[in-house]
Order: sequence, then structure tokens, then C-alpha cells
Amino acid sequence: MKTLFIGTIAKQAGVPIKTIRYYEEVRLLPQPVRTSAGYRTYAFPIIDRLMFIKKAQTLGLTLKDIKTFLDLADRGHCPCGHVQHTLKQSLQGLRRKIADLKEIEKKLVGAMRQKCPPDFKPSGSAICPKIQRKPKQRRVMR
Repeated sequence: MKTLFIGTIAKQAGVPIKTIRYYEEVRLLPQPVRTSAGYRTYAFPIIDRLMFIKKAQTLGLTLKDIKTFLDLADRGHCPCGHVQHTLKQSLQGLRRKIADLKEIEKKLVGAMRQKCPPDFKPSGSAICPKIQRKPKQRRVMR
């Protein structure tokens, strides 16, 4: 089997050499075989593993999640059920963040629409009415 050096792996996978070393340190990648001169050498499947890690990160998964998947696979277990559960939790979290961001957007738009009094001067606790002004209360009809 052909072995590859870290620079070649980095170029083919599109990741910095420092990233590969870090992934080794946190055990996402197995420890490489070293030459007599101390150079790291890798078997070709390491590129597939790096590509999996990169793809999982683009889905918003943490390195901790990714490590769990890789550990399962390394032990010969299919990680797909665990991956599905993790993706579902990530999606729920993302949807909550989107809802929070939409709420912030509404507040920003409202603050931008408010006009500052032309003669306003900061004093005491009043710094900027666009931020400190309370939203208008809606009247409740009875």
C-alpha cells in the first residue's frame, strides 16, 4: 500500500497541516506511522476520513460528535442511527436560533424606525432613545 506524507494529505484533503496534527492530537485521526527520520506517513484511506470530518463540520456538527461517529465506525458499528439522532438535535437547535434571530431582527427594525427627538442630549441614564425607548404598548380592546 502506498504511503503519503502529511503535506500531500493536506493538499488532497484541502486542510492545513496544523489541522491534521490537531486531529491526531484529539484522536479524530489515528497516530501515523513514522519514518526513521520522524516524518509522518499515512495510508490513503486517511483522506476519506478527513473528507468525512470536513463534510460533518459543514453540517454544523461538533468535533466531539464527529469523534463519536468515527469511534463507532472504528469498532465496526454502523454510526448511522447515532448520526440521525445528532442531526435531528442539531436541526432543532438551529430552528430555535433562527426563531431567536427573527425576533432580534424585528427589534432592530423597530429601533431603526424610531426617531430621535431633534433636541435630544444624553443625560443621566438616557443615552440613546432608539435603544432605550420602550416599545409602544398595544391597546387591548374589551
